[in-house]
Amino acid sequence: MTIQRYESGRRLSQALVHDGRVFISGQTAEDLSQDIAGQTREVLDSIDRLLAVAGSDKSKVLYANIWLRHGEHFDAMNQVWEAWVPEGCAPSRATVGSPLVGPETMLIEIALQAAA
Repeated sequence: MTIQRYESGRRLSQALVHDGRVFISGQTAEDLSQDIAGQTREVLDSIDRLLAVAGSDKSKVLYANIWLRHGEHFDAMNQVWEAWVPEGCAPSRATVGSPLVGPETMLIEIALQAAA
């Protein structure tokens, strides 16, 4: 079976397609001066772009992992998330509080899998 890698570097590929599934590596915001809502929107925009590159879209998301630096950001993140997920297309999901590897201003990271 073939594996298609997109935006690959030495350490990881930002997106990968194998066996009818798209795998999106953990995405974080570039503008870390934003609050959790802004960072969440930026991460989801990046995911939209990568899904399109891999021939998929957010209506095909199967599973998402979300890491939040601060648990109190859960509700604000969910407001952005719920606006992003198409009606009737909610994926399976896990959200975990985590110290995150990166600057203290990095508030969220999202990785997911989608159907191709």
